[in-house]
Amino acid sequence: MSGLSFVTLLAYDYEYAFNAIASYYPIADEILLGLDRDRLTWSRRPFGLDREKLDTFLRGIDTAKKIRIVEGDFHSAATPMENDTAERNALSHECRPGNWVVQIDSDEILMNPEEFRTWLLAQPTGICATAIWVTVFKVFGRQALVIVPPSERAPVATMARGQYLLARETREPHVESPLDLMHLSWGRTDEELRTKLDNWGHATDFDIERYFQFWRSVTLDNYPQFENFHPLMGPLWPRLQLIEL
Repeated sequence: MSGLSFVTLLAYDYEYAFNAIASYYPIADEILLGLDRDRLTWSRRPFGLDREKLDTFLRGIDTAKKIRIVEGDFHSAATPMENDTAERNALSHECRPGNWVVQIDSDEILMNPEEFRTWLLAQPTGICATAIWVTVFKVFGRQALVIVPPSERAPVATMARGQYLLARETREPHVESPLDLMHLSWGRTDEELRTKLDNWGHATDFDIERYFQFWRSVTLDNYPQFENFHPLMGPLWPRLQLIEL
C-alpha cells in the first residue's frame, strides 16, 4: 500500500520550514529534509544554519520518528535552477519505494492536509498532482497582501523518481488536486526577501534589483493601483487584496 513521502529542502530560510513541516507532519508517512553539506545555496553563496535550533525543533515534533536529513552536494551545477532540480531529483531517489513523493517548499503551508491525503491516495500513477497557491506578497504586522484571484498552481506530487525537469515539473500530465498552499514566497522582511531573490532557482530569470525596489514601494495605501505584476508572467498576478492574518 502506498503512502506519502514528503520532501522539503532546507537552506537560508530553514526556519520557515518549521511551519511547513508542522502542517503536513500528521499526514506524512516519512519526511526527508535536503541540506547542502557545504552550506552553500543553489547560487553557491554560503548560508547560516543553527543546527541546534533545527535539531530542537525536530526533536519536539518528530514523535513518530518520520524525519531524516539527507545531506549532499546540491550546489555544483551550472545554474541555480539546475541545482534546484538536481536536489529534488536526488531526494526523490531516497524516498520509500511505492510512495507518492510530495515536494513542499519551506515557505508553503498546507491548508487542508487531510483532504489532500485522501484525494492523492486514490489517484492513479503517471500523473503530477498540482496545488493552488494562495500567495502572500507582503506582510504588514497582522495584515497581509495576497494575490487574487489565486489561480497559480504548483506541481507538488508524483510517483516518479528522478524525473524532475525544472524544479518540481515532470513530463507527466498535470492533475489538479484540492490542496491549498499558503505560499509565503514574498511575505518576508526586506532582508529575508533580498536573500531569497539572490539565491532561489529564479535568481537569474529577471531583474532582481528592479523588482525588489517595486516590492518595497507597495504600501497599504497604494496597493490597489497595481495590476498584472508577476515578475515573469505579469497577468498571473492580477491584483492584491488585504487580509487579516
